[in-house]
Amino acid sequence: MKNYNPNAYGTHKIKITLQQWEYVGHIYLSVRGNCKGLDVLDFDFDCDIDEDSIPENDCNLVCEGDYFKAELHDSEGNVLLIDGDAYEMNKCIVGIEITDFIEE
Repeated sequence: MKNYNPNAYGTHKIKITLQQWEYVGHIYLSVRGNCKGLDVLDFDFDCDIDEDSIPENDCNLVCEGDYFKAELHDSEGNVLLIDGDAYEMNKCIVGIEITDFIEE
């Protein structure tokens, strides 16, 4: 990220890393508003999340009602299918990072 203005309104791009054993996947959220820093990173997965706020992911994340399913990959291309409720999803989160901020 080249510039992070703590006083500006805009959209954060948040990278969330999911992992079980050596299998990894990423979800990229768009968070718009006036919150900054840790307030943006205070993420707790909710299966009712607005799918428009997830512009991309590399784990084929699908939310169905109160449950999710996703595909995590290892370095050799093997796939681990995971699914469950929001509590189980939160246990898979190993990293949260602001990767971009677009000022409006």
